[in-house]
Amino acid sequence: MLVIKLVKHCLLALVLITGMGSQAFAEEANSSGDLLYTAIEPAFVLNYGGPGRLKYLKAGITLVTASPLAAQTVNHHMPLIRNEIVSLLSRQTDDAVTSPVGQEQMRIDATQVVKDLFQKEVGHPVIEDLLFTNFIYQK
Repeated sequence: MLVIKLVKHCLLALVLITGMGSQAFAEEANSSGDLLYTAIEPAFVLNYGGPGRLKYLKAGITLVTASPLAAQTVNHHMPLIRNEIVSLLSRQTDDAVTSPVGQEQMRIDATQVVKDLFQKEVGHPVIEDLLFTNFIYQK
């Protein structure tokens, strides 16, 4: 394990010294199984719930991928991803938004929605996971 870390640090030094492209380094560094994180920017800000008083939700979401190619695929399909997530979040109830159990189920549902989207578009799930990095609601 120490040898692998030493090799990574040497590769980083080589990249900095030789000016090798950051994409090539990312591919090399990721060959060890490191995960890549793609934040969906800007954060989602939307109304949720049914009729009555307006309720607001702000969610920061990051997608987890296992390769640079998967991260590129995520970026390419970002408009579709945003559309699916907005649709899912806007259908939520107060119980789902305000309880930890509901929020975790929402995260699981959002992960599945994105995986299903990629299964349909490219033939495989592409993402490993979906994380809520920020979650604020107002009732």
